[in-house]
Amino acid sequence: MRGLQQAGEGGWGGDPNGPITGQNYREWIDRMRGVENLIEDPDLRGEAARIRDRVRGAREDYKLHAAEPDWDKLQDLVAEPLNELRKQISEEIRRREDPDALVPIDRDPVPPQFSEAVRRYYEKLGSGKPATRQQNSGGDQ
Repeated sequence: MRGLQQAGEGGWGGDPNGPITGQNYREWIDRMRGVENLIEDPDLRGEAARIRDRVRGAREDYKLHAAEPDWDKLQDLVAEPLNELRKQISEEIRRREDPDALVPIDRDPVPPQFSEAVRRYYEKLGSGKPATRQQNSGGDQ
């Protein structure tokens, strides 16, 4: 819940309540529209528009009903997709700035329950040490 609210403090326009319950809604929406206009990839542009529409809908609900938004739902519908969009745009920028740079090809997100195991795998892979299979009681390998 606080993750989405905290996102507002820095990445949502400086208002601690973010664009949904705060005063910087118009500025945030305008910035998102500007991002959409700069994105050439139609899939990424569409995702930015969907995120903007979700925020607009949440703002309308907040204004109409004066009820606290469902922050957990907005975390899933807005904050996480926004972070993923930011990563994809950053990768695209890096790819264009240095076409020879190594940029991850696989854009599918790792399911949360496997993220730690995948992180350890890539750390071990990058260390140059031979991979060894570890047995533990948690089922991680």
